[in-house]
Amino acid sequence: MDENKDYTEKKNPGLAALISGLFPGSGLFYAGNYTKGFSYMLLFALLIVLLVYSADDGRHSMAADVVVFSLLLAGFYVFQIIDSFNEVKKRNRTSEPASEEVTSEISLTGSVIILILGVLFMLRNLDVISYRSIIKLWPLLIIGIGLKMVIEYLVVKENEDE
Repeated sequence: MDENKDYTEKKNPGLAALISGLFPGSGLFYAGNYTKGFSYMLLFALLIVLLVYSADDGRHSMAADVVVFSLLLAGFYVFQIIDSFNEVKKRNRTSEPASEEVTSEISLTGSVIILILGVLFMLRNLDVISYRSIIKLWPLLIIGIGLKMVIEYLVVKENEDE
């Protein structure tokens, strides 16, 4: 990508939302945030796989698991549409590409999530834990997001005090 490129070209937030509605994550490609777009596509595919496997476990009724993954999938689908819309609006306001710092933070967060999920699925394949056990761990995701938000708040507050 050309570093000297003029980023004054405005993009349509509604089009980004529409594209993301048709193919999850693609609106972020339109916005120019390729790392986040790819991460969203990967996460959407992962949620579909989890939903299919939880519905077809065969050991016992997994109705609660199917409901949880269905709600996660639906919630993420709506979220990524809204996020694509907001990403284009933010890009249009700043008229510059996403900073390298933000891209690397997203990449690191996505990498850690994928690593944790990989370990959980490997433990499942080795019959160390079951899908039901994995589903019981979903609040850790909320705890992790909360910790990240608190740390970001403290860092911003510390930078303001300097």
